[in-house]
Amino acid sequence: MKHMAARFVPIDRDTPLLLPPNLRDWVPADHLVHFILDAVDALDLRQVKGNTRGTGSQQYPAP
Repeated sequence: MKHMAARFVPIDRDTPLLLPPNLRDWVPADHLVHFILDAVDALDLRQVKGNTRGTGSQQYPAP
């Protein structure tokens, strides 16, 4: 069975930013969002699989 390539969201690094490079700059240092982002960064996501069938919505490529 032939597998289609995953559909990724195109990334255009030459487009000017509409938002600041770091969205954390928009919230106070003691905001809950910082805790949530740090907690998500600490998760082990090695077992999470992307959609490799090429169906569904476009995905962001893994860093």
